[in-house]
Amino acid sequence: MVHRRRLFSRRWTAARLAVVLQKIQFLVPHSQAGMRLDQYLVLALAAHFDRPVSRSRARSLVVSGGVYLNRKRVRIASKELFGGAKIEVFVNAEKFFAQVQTQIDEVSLESSDILFEDEDLICVNKWAGLPTQPTIDEARANLYALTKKFLMKRDHDGDPYLGLHHRLDRDTSGLVIFTKQKRANAGLSKLFVEHEIQKTYQCITVKDEESNIPARQTDEIFEVRNYLGPDPKSLKIKKYRSVRSGGDSALTVFKILDVSMQALKIEAQPKSGRTHQIRVHLSELGLPILGDPLYGGEWVEKRAPRLMLHARVLEFRHPLTERPIRIEAAPPSDFNETLSAQKLARD
Repeated sequence: MVHRRRLFSRRWTAARLAVVLQKIQFLVPHSQAGMRLDQYLVLALAAHFDRPVSRSRARSLVVSGGVYLNRKRVRIASKELFGGAKIEVFVNAEKFFAQVQTQIDEVSLESSDILFEDEDLICVNKWAGLPTQPTIDEARANLYALTKKFLMKRDHDGDPYLGLHHRLDRDTSGLVIFTKQKRANAGLSKLFVEHEIQKTYQCITVKDEESNIPARQTDEIFEVRNYLGPDPKSLKIKKYRSVRSGGDSALTVFKILDVSMQALKIEAQPKSGRTHQIRVHLSELGLPILGDPLYGGEWVEKRAPRLMLHARVLEFRHPLTERPIRIEAAPPSDFNETLSAQKLARD
């Protein structure tokens, strides 16, 4: 009787998994030999599902054990591929495209994620979907914890110091800089407070369906200067908007990098550090950022796999040595793929 129950349980479980999990097979073309596994999956899965796939989702799929390379399970997202390699992916599409909270022990930073480091500072290229700092759920992956984990493993240091001085929204990708020594805290903090760190972002926006804004031209430069404060109409999620009084002054300088159909690729340099500043300024211009559910609405949110905002460049003088530093992070693959998709047609 026990044997039968176990057999029934196994058959039921197998049948259930067959319904939940979808098996997808790919053959790596020779033209894509040398590509990282997660980068290849971003392209291949996007083509298969006919919707954008972020690198963070592809990486999580690999780390969780859902990918096989030549019939062997692989958990290294940076694995280099060769032409003719066979890839099998087992995925629950519904869960794959849902927002999933990744645990700290499931992912790790790689050396390629560190874009600048010296004795006092370390700058990390954060991927979209990853909170900058710890949340209420202590087990949830965040950039601060992953950076400490990276330093501990590399330097065999039981508890390395790490100072947090600024944040990016969870779905924003790009550069975040930390202090590694307490002696650098005051200097770096002063740079941020006095706006002596020039931050340059890139984003993909779309002309609001109901707006009558004039056409923007490539290389056009314009600025938005106003006051921002909390939106009293927002209840569960805190939003901001321009206000006539009682707000904080905000200035952003924008440059149009590319215009095609309804989509625009825009460079943004905030001269002040207000919450959601770039998102609010563009939304109120009638150019909401793609993938932004807060300031763009459902139509804008569904046109991208996440908020298409990327912290591209940090420029400043070192807080201790005063030497000029410029750090750059190229936009991730999902950013460029979303822009290309917008160029083809508008749904």
